[in-house]
Amino acid sequence: MIDTHTHLDFPEFDQDREEVIRRAFDNGIKAIVNIGVDLERSRKSIELAEKHERIFAAVGFHPDFFSKGDLGNQGDWKDWVEKLKKLAKCKKVVAIGETGLDYFHITHSMEHGTKDLKKIKENQRRGFLAQIEIAKELGLPVIVHCRNAWDDLYEIISKVRLFPSDKQVVGIPQSRTLFVLHCYSGEKKDTEKFLKLPNVYFSFSGNITYPKPADRAEKLAEAVRMIPLDKMMLDSDAPFLAPQEFRGKRNEPMYVKFIAEKIARVKEISVEEVERVTDGNAMKFFWDKKLGRT
Repeated sequence: MIDTHTHLDFPEFDQDREEVIRRAFDNGIKAIVNIGVDLERSRKSIELAEKHERIFAAVGFHPDFFSKGDLGNQGDWKDWVEKLKKLAKCKKVVAIGETGLDYFHITHSMEHGTKDLKKIKENQRRGFLAQIEIAKELGLPVIVHCRNAWDDLYEIISKVRLFPSDKQVVGIPQSRTLFVLHCYSGEKKDTEKFLKLPNVYFSFSGNITYPKPADRAEKLAEAVRMIPLDKMMLDSDAPFLAPQEFRGKRNEPMYVKFIAEKIARVKEISVEEVERVTDGNAMKFFWDKKLGRT
């Protein structure tokens, strides 16, 4: 199995990181994509990937980064874009992310008034679009984080067309930048919309194994039923969202097998089929960088 989203560089793994990695590969994990959330963590992600043959890196800015401060200074903006682009050119980098939109934390904070919320949302959208442009330029896919922002996310992704530019290249089929909606939790209406976009994949995390609250569990199961297996990937999001068997404890990449088992039960297929197809999806998404891909 391939874990397409983990944060092994986080402090939660400082005491036993190598042991966690060994356990993952000893228990059937074929490859790991370690995810950046800012410049420092993106650098750490690359360092980890360069140390381990079967670990790869994604580099990017989490939307929460754009909720802090003004970030309106053009010089500062250009600086982080250039630094991220430089990191993204490293050999072990296979994606931009995680990036996206997160309105959940800002709308639930007492610190922000209506005017501030509007400004923060615009910063997030601007940061997301800047990272999409880097992905388009370098021919990399994009790992997307989204909470309480599905309509705005769809509006942005549905308008992203070609990479590395929006111009037709003679002799090369038109292609789209690929996106994966990490730890997917959209409503039925959101799923229906995103399924119409041929360049969108969905990854599921340990929260699909949680039986309570029942309405949320059913909503996630409905998404699993709706989304074709050839559009799915597995995503531990470690150290967060440990599966039900380990809920409340630190998550690890080796636990993605419980996500695969849940998908298999919901879809009434074998775990082996889930592993085979989701691994193939991950290979296509992260490692097929041909300009002609669709």
